[in-house]
Amino acid sequence: MDDTGRDGLRAELQDWLCARLAEELRLPAGSIDPAEPMSAYGLDSVRAITLLSDVEARVGFEIAPNALWEFPTVASFTDLLIDEMTRTDRSRLG
Repeated sequence: MDDTGRDGLRAELQDWLCARLAEELRLPAGSIDPAEPMSAYGLDSVRAITLLSDVEARVGFEIAPNALWEFPTVASFTDLLIDEMTRTDRSRLG
């Protein structure tokens, strides 16, 4: 994946994550700042499991259960996902 594709995918995934997090936490659309810790908006362990399940369905691979705590902002979590997607693409190429 080239840098342009990676940047576009990052923006798309980050926007989706912000919207999905707002929906899960019953917050107004557009209210999530990607640089703010998700826990600051009220994300708890129960809702994190639901969010992770949705993310796994979207990206097509499993994510460590503690990833949302190790990468606590939407921006850092998105970077983790993009890095994993890039590794997955490379491994498929052989």
